[in-house]
Amino acid sequence: MIITLFIISLFGGFLSGFLGLGGAVVMIPLMLTVPPFFCAETLEMKSVAGLSMIQVFFSSISGIIIHKKNRFVHYQSLLYIGIPMGIFSLIGSYLSKFLNNEHILILFSFIILVAFFILLIDTSKENTSDISNILVNKKLSVFIGIIIGSVSGIVGAGGGFILIPLMIKILKLPLKITIGTSLGIVFIGALFGSVGKILSLQVNYLFLLPVICGSLLSAQLGARVSKITSPKILKNILLCTIAISFIQVIFKIL
Repeated sequence: MIITLFIISLFGGFLSGFLGLGGAVVMIPLMLTVPPFFCAETLEMKSVAGLSMIQVFFSSISGIIIHKKNRFVHYQSLLYIGIPMGIFSLIGSYLSKFLNNEHILILFSFIILVAFFILLIDTSKENTSDISNILVNKKLSVFIGIIIGSVSGIVGAGGGFILIPLMIKILKLPLKITIGTSLGIVFIGALFGSVGKILSLQVNYLFLLPVICGSLLSAQLGARVSKITSPKILKNILLCTIAISFIQVIFKIL
């Protein structure tokens, strides 16, 4: 199980840095479906959510270091979305202890589907304007932070997989800046969300170390590759990642 989780977290950590996700949209389906194929024990959704939330925290730290150096972090968006998202992620993650595994899985699959269609219908072109000239709607940013924080706290995700489509479609941020900023926002949400999962006793510490180690090693590599990848390719890979994760979760529910 430990080796399996380490390999899964290497993959999730890379996509975290590469696409600006916390990695949960990949990690959660993989942790639910892969271990049984290697004769390892099956993890329950609440246990997976606890591991995933802390994995997101560490992978986002690792990836944001590189995106910050690349000047792909928009601090106004980070603060106005990240702070309310962090607070409500803490609330949602603690309250998730009162929900059953099936309800959390269904909510997770619904949010993945919403994220996929928002990204699919987006036709905006990559804006290459200077990051210092970008302004966002502050009230709308706070509202997005509250909603995404509440949901991500419940399902144990950083929220990047739904945050990125909303930042592109509604806040009109360029894709590469969205990816870098999203990882910073996800870090804040995951910080508070991890506290909620720990306080509600939903973290399996036996499996935590391989998940953290794999993510830390690969997230920075993903962020470096993201810099040299075209926005069109990034968007297509993001769409494929979300679609595959949705299919995996549906199979798990069925």
